[in-house]
Amino acid sequence: MGKSNLLSSLVLGACFFLGSSSLVNAARCNADNCLRALFPTPSPSIYSFDASVCATYIATVNTVATGFASRASAACGTAPARYSSACSCRPPILSTMTTKTTTTTPTTPTATTVTCPPTPTNNIVRNGGFECGLAPWIAADIPFSQHSLVSPGDASNFAYEYAQVGPVTDDNYQRPGSVNQDLTVTVGQAYVLRFRTYFDKCTQSEGFVGVMLNHQPVYTVDACDFGAGAFKDNTVYFTPTVSPFNLRFEFIIAENPAQARIDNVVVVPA
Repeated sequence: MGKSNLLSSLVLGACFFLGSSSLVNAARCNADNCLRALFPTPSPSIYSFDASVCATYIATVNTVATGFASRASAACGTAPARYSSACSCRPPILSTMTTKTTTTTPTTPTATTVTCPPTPTNNIVRNGGFECGLAPWIAADIPFSQHSLVSPGDASNFAYEYAQVGPVTDDNYQRPGSVNQDLTVTVGQAYVLRFRTYFDKCTQSEGFVGVMLNHQPVYTVDACDFGAGAFKDNTVYFTPTVSPFNLRFEFIIAENPAQARIDNVVVVPA
């Protein structure tokens, strides 16, 4: 069988599982930020809650969107069709899914040693440009994926790259590859996170990079949001309630081969 389109498979599977009532509420399945806000991986509890709400919601024709988690409001708005679409094409997940932590030994590039540039003023991210190897970032890969520091970066020597190098599996959705570090913050202080992303191509199944702040999903950017083949800006505002505060980038990739990169990660007071 030739290369299949993952999104088409999800749509067909959802239609068979949910029945004709889902077709009344959602004429098409859109792999957009609404879908990703409703079903952020890798949380079984969040998936189970939203899947339950979806099952009730799509059973009838709705003129308002109610019952969904508040985190979905910013991404989905108030249009019922957005919620119906997300419910129709939610990603596959195993009923026996369990949480698993995967870690890898931090690696450093074998290229010529470079001098670390000074940290930008007030930046609380350490080695945000990946110019000093990987530490203190901690990377986690999944089967058939790998991470590396590639050159050139975004107007710099290096960038962090996550690559899908083999078949896409359930792990891609349930326990996506990631890189994270803890930040020392001032509780109650408003901060702004800025970083640059790069995707090698724009396709519906290429996937996206997600941001989790203290283990809560807050932002996603996919391969087609800003175009492929060049680094693009991303901005997230947040106010931490605890310190230290974990910053995690997740790579939910659904195509092989595929590459996504991040670089120049900065967190400063807003």
